Amino acid sequence: MAPPWVLLHRIVNFVDGRAAATGGSSRELSPQEAMAAMKPYQVIAAPPEVTHLSMLLQTPADDLGRCALGGDISSTDKGIVVLYSGFYRPGNGGFSGDGCYMVYDAPNNALSAIPPLPDSPTMKGLGRTAVVMRHGSAVGDYTLAELVTTDAGFPEAKLCVWSPSSSVNRGSEWIQTPIRLPLPAHLTGPTCFFHIDMAFSFAGCFCWVDLFSGLLVCDPAAPQGPKLSFVPLPLGYCLEFPQNHRLRMEPETFRSMGCVCGAIKFVALVGYTMACPSNEVVLKSWTLSSDFKDWKQGSAICVRDLWESESFNEMELPRLSPMCPVLSMNEDEVIYAILNDIEHVDDVDEFGDIVGVNLVPKAHYMIRFDILQNKVLSSTKSSTGNLELLTPTLLASDFSAYLKDPKDRQVLITATTSTINHIMFISIIMLFQT
Repeated sequence: MAPPWVLLHRIVNFVDGRAAATGGSSRELSPQEAMAAMKPYQVIAAPPEVTHLSMLLQTPADDLGRCALGGDISSTDKGIVVLYSGFYRPGNGGFSGDGCYMVYDAPNNALSAIPPLPDSPTMKGLGRTAVVMRHGSAVGDYTLAELVTTDAGFPEAKLCVWSPSSSVNRGSEWIQTPIRLPLPAHLTGPTCFFHIDMAFSFAGCFCWVDLFSGLLVCDPAAPQGPKLSFVPLPLGYCLEFPQNHRLRMEPETFRSMGCVCGAIKFVALVGYTMACPSNEVVLKSWTLSSDFKDWKQGSAICVRDLWESESFNEMELPRLSPMCPVLSMNEDEVIYAILNDIEHVDDVDEFGDIVGVNLVPKAHYMIRFDILQNKVLSSTKSSTGNLELLTPTLLASDFSAYLKDPKDRQVLITATTSTINHIMFISIIMLFQT
């Protein structure tokens, strides 16, 4: 049985799968046709192991153009996964290549390529903004939404919607609605802006999250048209950066937000980005009220107390600062985080002089712990020299619970992290050989 939810890696590799193909057209396909013809392949593992989604090419990689590099998952909802392919992002102009949106419908094992937004030199992207909402069980029963702004700047924007099963557009075009974002003045420029780090759907609403400032909520079914509201982060936890500095930050290394047991929760490692000793960093959590108005502070734990807990020491875990927190979807007080054991090695030139320092990863630990009980519930360890694993991009997703046909699930519940890393390494090798 597949787990009810997984820690899903956002990066999707496009891998040569033509050896498994049973037929197909010999004509040259457009990039979108080639992407729609791919076959999803999942390596599923119960948390704290990481789940990977790949796409098996059924045509030569040349058909994909620059999209052959793979994709980046933006959001998931009830078995639907949406990702950007290749370099495509809204407002990316000529750098997007032949990219588009890809929607994977896990319950129906269906893959669709959705055309990009109509190109416009005035369109500006806001980050990882594609959000999907499922509203039925048939193929195409979902709504895909994008949020973009233009040269006119904040707070003017456009809500772009694609709904295959809708009688409004019959899945043939994007419906664009001009809107005004209800953002506080300090997030509309000229130096600071609202930037979207996470997107998800909740209770019939689209949600876009700036992990430094707050949550933008859109009710697309409001009687007078899409209704938007802004929910600032808990008092005292909004961080302001000039735009050029903000884009160099990686907020998901120390903050996260998600849906937990029917509510939206926010978690932050307070002190992580400050001149604060690792043992004094505090992990705090909050729950948003059902009317999207108030945050209620929940459990908190100091890293020092975590290190000194009986469970932490019984597992012989290194006393390292946790990072990249992810909220469990079905356990209210449970959080997943990473411990990176890194060695600093001198970089010596040909004359024996030290010219720098190299970071050499020794091991990565993924821990699952209860912040209310101050107890590590489980952990996994992988030994690898992959620097990309220092800050993996993970999101909690329930798509695994909607896989119905056993032959369509490549389930690997008991896999070790090293096994999964090996599979992904082979996938990358195969990609560059096509």
